[in-house]
Amino acid sequence: MYHIKEAAQLSGVSVKTLHHYDKIGLLVPLKSENGYRTYSQEDLERLQVILYYKYLGFSLEKIAELLKEEREDLLPHLTRQLDYLIREREHLNTLISTLQKTIQEQKGEREMSIQEKFAGFNYQDHQKYHQEAVEKYGQEVMDQALERQKGHENEATAAFNQVFRALSQNLQAGLPVTATENQEEAAKLLQAIRTYGFDCTIEVFGHIGKSYVYNPEFKENIDKFGIGTAQYTSDVIAHYVQTQTK
Repeated sequence: MYHIKEAAQLSGVSVKTLHHYDKIGLLVPLKSENGYRTYSQEDLERLQVILYYKYLGFSLEKIAELLKEEREDLLPHLTRQLDYLIREREHLNTLISTLQKTIQEQKGEREMSIQEKFAGFNYQDHQKYHQEAVEKYGQEVMDQALERQKGHENEATAAFNQVFRALSQNLQAGLPVTATENQEEAAKLLQAIRTYGFDCTIEVFGHIGKSYVYNPEFKENIDKFGIGTAQYTSDVIAHYVQTQTK
């Protein structure tokens, strides 16, 4: 058994945070008659799972829901977290490689294609977006998406980036959002989401398009293909959704 200060020191979590977890029922230790909290080995194992979920971007409310699903067995959580972290490592390795190549290019040691410059910037692979997607579409849907992407991460990145690149070029060429070329790209984007993500409906596709503008991080990443690409893509998708729902 560990007193609260010992549990805080072992885990790197503040005593105040442990008090908060106790208050909201996320991690409730044994309490003596005088109110002192003591943490068991099982409590610390649960705390480890909580901290992993926090690192992965899950809210405390969502973590509580997930832990309720597997109240006794922590193994499913650990397995899921390992899967997430491996994917994050793969994504970071890609970004590191892209950055190293960019530095070499700036030094005049090599040249990069436009495709290489944006390797690793696929919004679906960015861990910051995972929790938002979970909250919007549900854990089961996102687990399905991760399963579909297994072994196809590079293909997924290329498919999304190809669409954003094409739309950026169409924007620079002055094509209206209603142009056939743009609507074909919208169809490709929807198919990519369905192939490498989840069974996206037309309605949800419309919401995704709007998120390219109202989510600052989505907008910033997509605009790396060219300023205004995020808004342009959003408008293209909106028109596509409108024509498909008539």
